[in-house]
This record gives sequence, C-alpha cells and structure tokens, in this order.
Amino acid sequence: MHGARRLGPISTAATALVLLLTTACGTESSSRDDGPAPLPDDTYRRVLAQGVDPDLVHTIELAGFELAEQSAGVFGDADYGATYVPVEAPYTTEVHLTVRAGTYDAGRCATEPLPGPTGGSPAPVESCEPDAGGWYRTGGGWQEYVVLDAGHVLALSGPTERVDRDDLVAAALGARHQDGGDITPATPSSPVTRGDLPTTGDGAPVDPYGTSAPGG
Repeated sequence: MHGARRLGPISTAATALVLLLTTACGTESSSRDDGPAPLPDDTYRRVLAQGVDPDLVHTIELAGFELAEQSAGVFGDADYGATYVPVEAPYTTEVHLTVRAGTYDAGRCATEPLPGPTGGSPAPVESCEPDAGGWYRTGGGWQEYVVLDAGHVLALSGPTERVDRDDLVAAALGARHQDGGDITPATPSSPVTRGDLPTTGDGAPVDPYGTSAPGG
C-alpha cells in the first residue's frame, strides 16, 4: 500500500493556497480529503494496467484546470504522464504533468528542452532558476517547474501567458502521490486461441474433415 505524501513545503514565491478543484467525472475514487483529488478508481486501474510504476502516479490541484482522464497513462516505459485542461472556455490551454524515475540537476535544467504543447516541437531553454523547492524553467513561450523527490522527477509545464507562475509552482510542490489502497490493475483481455490455425503453411484455417467445399 502506498501512503499519500506531498513533495515538500511550498516556497516563498508560492505561499498562496491553491483553490480546491473538484471534478465529478469517472468512477468515484476510493478516498478523498484535503488536497489534490486522486484518480478515479477505474482510471487508476487502467493506468496501472499500462505498466506505470505505482510509485510515480501523482495528481495535482491547479486552479481553473481539471484532469483530462483519458490522457492519464504510461509515459515512456513505466513513467507517468497526464494532461490538465481548462474547466471553462477557451479550452486550448494544456498543462502537462510527468513523473519519471531518476534524478535531476542544474545541468539538465539548463540543457534539456522544454516539452512544449502537444504536437509541437520541444522548446530550447531560455532561463533556469533554482529555488528552495526545485527548478523553474522557461523557453519558447513555455514554462516548467521541476521537483526532485524520493527518486523521481515531477515536472509540471504550461504556456507562460495562460498559466500563472505561482500557481504552477504551488501545484507542482503540492502534488500528491496516489494512494492506491487495495486497488488492483485491470487485467488485459487475453487473445482468443483458435484451434483451426495450422502451425505451418500459409496459416489459413483448416476445415474439419468432410466439410470442405466441392473441389477443395
């Protein structure tokens, strides 16, 4: 069982509390209390079934945004990713959350391109500012806040003109690990085994004796 944990104290630049965002969609989650809402149970099962490491599944709370549930899933081999979208029009803004196993340092902050919007090209880094909680980066009209905690790297990114910096930082620092409880991953459906497919030849089905069409 994985206990809920937060990623550390909010820095001076992000002392304002993030408003609670409650969204009633999908199956009701197994537990709710103060802070970011966990994934609905069915979404969490689907995420685990994709091979995501349970230790990497986190949720955030960002004023004016909600999780696009179908976006939650595997990122890379076993890392986690999700997209948050506005609750009100215009709906063109995206905020991306990724949680990856590994480490992070000033060198990566200064050189690793920012992800940019879905379908767009990564943006080169224009600035990298470390603070008490992590690293704030910008480039190409995009911003990202990166937090290193307990062997994983959590990054939250979005457009600089549409997402307030302090809100972005507060959401990243207040990210919450999913408490899966007793939830087990959904079992992928097994392929149907056919007994009429030969192991040699062209692979065409084998007609039972006496049922072949005339001339066959």
